[in-house]
Amino acid sequence: MVRNLSLVAGAVTAALLAAACGSKGESGGATGDTLVLGAPYSNTGALAREGQLTKQGYDLCKETINARGGVPVGSRRLRIDIRYSDDTSKADVAARIVDRLNDYGVKLVLGPYGSASTAAAAPVVERNKQVMADAAGADDKIFQQGYRRSFAVLSPATEYAASMVKAIDELASPKPRTIAFLSADDGFSKTVAEGGVAEARERGYTVLPTEYFPAHATDVSAVLTKIKGKRPDVIVGSVHLAEGIAIIKQANELGVRPKLFAESVAPPTPDFRNTLRSLANGVIGSSQWTAEVQGSEPFFGTAKDYAAAVQARYGHPAQYHNAEATAACLALAMAAQKAGSTEPDKVRDAMAALDTPSFFGRIKFDATGQNKFKPMSVIQVQAGKVVTVWPKDAAAAKLIWPAQ
Repeated sequence: MVRNLSLVAGAVTAALLAAACGSKGESGGATGDTLVLGAPYSNTGALAREGQLTKQGYDLCKETINARGGVPVGSRRLRIDIRYSDDTSKADVAARIVDRLNDYGVKLVLGPYGSASTAAAAPVVERNKQVMADAAGADDKIFQQGYRRSFAVLSPATEYAASMVKAIDELASPKPRTIAFLSADDGFSKTVAEGGVAEARERGYTVLPTEYFPAHATDVSAVLTKIKGKRPDVIVGSVHLAEGIAIIKQANELGVRPKLFAESVAPPTPDFRNTLRSLANGVIGSSQWTAEVQGSEPFFGTAKDYAAAVQARYGHPAQYHNAEATAACLALAMAAQKAGSTEPDKVRDAMAALDTPSFFGRIKFDATGQNKFKPMSVIQVQAGKVVTVWPKDAAAAKLIWPAQ
């Protein structure tokens, strides 16, 4: 690990020396007519797929804003430049990269992928008086530490499973009676499960004891076997992609067949559907964004406009990982514009005061830096396609219930 950290530090140093040498002491990393942002991201490791989608979102933000002349900041228009380095999907490496960015005067940071890496980066940002736009660290616990310089554009982790419970409660008829939660044992997944359990109990459902399995597990047969005899009406997986695929695949092999499977993170992604094929049909998932989200702004237009831009640029349907990353970059740009400055303290204050519609939905932060003002969407895989089923006013199709 020491060797890996040295390699990462060296790579960051070389990149920043090439592009930001002499920027230390300037206003927040602005050099001439360029606004320099720093971004650790997962190009390799367990979160590489999600990290690469995040990078696509950051790049699309940079390219789109630059094509429109850059960010109006005071009397200047600044082109965005993003300095990337691979955090190898490791939280301590992400934190080290953020610290190294600060050494070279880069004060405005685009967050790494995942709650663990974001949680590691946040105290570094605070100590260095940087500002971080968090695109993919949803764990509520990050924002219970009193930090004042990290801002999450995405909905909190507690809403991932809770939103699916709300959708089921509103849309399923007859309503289910029992719900089982299966959760990976990482911090984000535990928080997701806790939010779902609380929502289900509040709505009067019988909730079975939550079953946990190791994060990144590809064998979850033990927990599935444990709940099989209890025959829950709904099984909710608090998971990432690999774990979500494992639950559906192994449930089929073991004959575990609830009326509905619901999972965080995994179902909206193409890899989920491409791997599971027909087994993915009927599964619902929570999503930070869909093309039916309401709202617009001058850079990206509507959610449908954004979806078309991703398809044109990358040749695949827009994923919420793309959208939340673009939204984080957009928020930093809007804050710099609002502040009329790239000085980190002024950008920080402008971020805290943002309240704007966007292609991603409402961007507004509470006193802790969380965006609790943007509702999540719930999708269902129907005939191999992802369709929005909740909230009702943004639904593109009706919930298929029961799904099995």
